[in-house]
Amino acid sequence: MRSVEGTISEMRRVLGPPSSDARERVRDLDTSEIEASLNEVHVPASVIEEVVAQWEEFRDEDELTSLLASLVLWVDRTRGDIDAPIPIWDDLDGAGTSGRFFYIYLFALCHEATCAFLRRNGCPPDVIESTMTVVSRHVDVHERRWGSVGIDPGWWLLPILRGEMVQVGSLQFHRVNLGIGNLSPEPWYSTSESVALGEGFRQGDPSVGIHIPNGAALGPGDLDVTLARARETLGSMWPVEHRRLATCQSWLLDAQLADFLDPASNIMCFQRRFTLLDGWYDNDVETLNFIFQRPRVARGSLPRDTTLQRGVLDLLERGGHWRARPGWMDFDGT
Repeated sequence: MRSVEGTISEMRRVLGPPSSDARERVRDLDTSEIEASLNEVHVPASVIEEVVAQWEEFRDEDELTSLLASLVLWVDRTRGDIDAPIPIWDDLDGAGTSGRFFYIYLFALCHEATCAFLRRNGCPPDVIESTMTVVSRHVDVHERRWGSVGIDPGWWLLPILRGEMVQVGSLQFHRVNLGIGNLSPEPWYSTSESVALGEGFRQGDPSVGIHIPNGAALGPGDLDVTLARARETLGSMWPVEHRRLATCQSWLLDAQLADFLDPASNIMCFQRRFTLLDGWYDNDVETLNFIFQRPRVARGSLPRDTTLQRGVLDLLERGGHWRARPGWMDFDGT
């Protein structure tokens, strides 16, 4: 993890300077607007109180205010451009309270424009609502992991605020052109393999990335309902003319889970919905964070209360690694 100074420097390099209009937009944000946007997405009242109380001090910090204006401008400019790379930055918690609240203020500034964009693209009101409540969920993740108010991870708001990721049912769905968007699965099939497999598998073909939020309902019945609604909703919002895949890359698709999980478990049933690729990348840290939510606890002190917890820790103690493996399924039923 780089220093907060290094993260800010990298953000400035990517984003460039803000326009005068973007600076003014940040300066003019009123605490009543912050409160209204966070209330709308069910952020706890105690969190809203802290965030609102910090706003005047944040506006006096020129470095963070300027950076926020640059990011707001970037979100506006790239909204709808699914091929524009999504920068994955470390969070700004090292910059103190204002750093922890940075992405919450970003949400307050971009929330209304994102909702309007989704409405213009035919997104149903209930899907917009569930998508925007990502803020309250990631506030909860930050509280469980670090014991303080913030967003964990902050960069995850970027594809949502650009209008290319929505939550339908228990899963998040991300509009991605294969091999172009930087959240596209990697490794993927070779060029010759993709051409042989045909439409849906080639670089640039439209796809839908599936992401699993914390606490997602993964029971077979829940997933059937989620996928049916997603096919209906996204088929209308993001129509295609030929075969489209849904892809996923996650520790949930690691074949090593079959060594200790019941074949009838929700995780294994979820995994069997996908055709798995042979490649992967090691993913120990993210796997542990997702399962245990305790990044400051030494591995030897983590709980072993469930079969999953014991199996994950046992493999690491044997010198193994957990893998983020890619897989695919047909999405549109064609």
